[in-house]
Amino acid sequence: MWFLIYSCLVLFSATYSQTDLFISTQASLSTLTTATVTATKTTMAATTVSKIATTSKRSGATDSPMLNYIFDSHSHNKHQHYHDHRWGPHFEGKSTNVTAQAGANVTLDCRISLLQDKTVSWVRRQDNGETMSLLTVGQQTYTGDSRYTVEFQYPDNWRLQIKNVNSTDEGQYECQISTHPPKFIHVNLHINAPSVRIIDTMGEPLRDKYYEADSTIELLCVVRHIAMQMQYSVVQWLHDNRTLNYDTTRGGISVKTTLMEEGANSTLSIARVGPGDSGNYTCALTTMPDQPATVHVHVLNGESLAELHHGRASHPRLSLSGNAPMLVLLLFLGLVWLVPR
Repeated sequence: MWFLIYSCLVLFSATYSQTDLFISTQASLSTLTTATVTATKTTMAATTVSKIATTSKRSGATDSPMLNYIFDSHSHNKHQHYHDHRWGPHFEGKSTNVTAQAGANVTLDCRISLLQDKTVSWVRRQDNGETMSLLTVGQQTYTGDSRYTVEFQYPDNWRLQIKNVNSTDEGQYECQISTHPPKFIHVNLHINAPSVRIIDTMGEPLRDKYYEADSTIELLCVVRHIAMQMQYSVVQWLHDNRTLNYDTTRGGISVKTTLMEEGANSTLSIARVGPGDSGNYTCALTTMPDQPATVHVHVLNGESLAELHHGRASHPRLSLSGNAPMLVLLLFLGLVWLVPR
């Protein structure tokens, strides 16, 4: 009986020891696996960090420009994000120079982004910038000169328009934004000085012109650097102080004027001229009567241009009746000198 009980206890103890060993073995294997995986991961991470550190140490910052840019930009924007002018009102462009013809309509551009609640103004600087004249605020005009207006062009162009410009409009114009301090750009306006000239076939200015009797006078007047508008600017020809454009008493007179973008060409023709057609011929603009061009026309009386070119007509002929005593005296002195002594 005791032997049977002892045998059962031995068998039960052996079974329990095997089970415990199995569980312990499984736990040990699990722990070993976890530790191995952890060690492996740690080793891989350490190896990756080591490689990155080695690469960074070997390559330097310039080998990763994009990373440098990202970090630099982040660091830069962290401190200057609110100071970047692109986050507030700013001009889409720079100061410019504009050249225009006298009499033309001029437009000065001022493009502004992110204006928000700020105001745009145009001012004019004179006397080397020491004097400022307010022209516009917003879309309102603050000058007595009605030629100045503001026309807003969607989406961001605050354009200053000046109609019928002249030389007095030349100078510096300033577009301002009402920030603190104010932001501004300049537009330097230059007006080409208008010119009126009567020229020859070589394009040189004429002062005197000779024609034979019964020939045709042809004079060319060139107008430059002025915007020609038929309702404002008209080329006029005058003989002395008499307008020829609409002269019907003389006859044979024609005026042909061709308007161009920056001026005009006007040709005066007078047929079968005589001595009465000599005198001053003037080309002038109705808008600039104080800047005419004048040529003196000579109509030869019975003489030819060939004689004139050879100098025969350059001196007046001596009159025998008026100079006879002088000729007699000169002849007498010559004879006295030649008599032998």
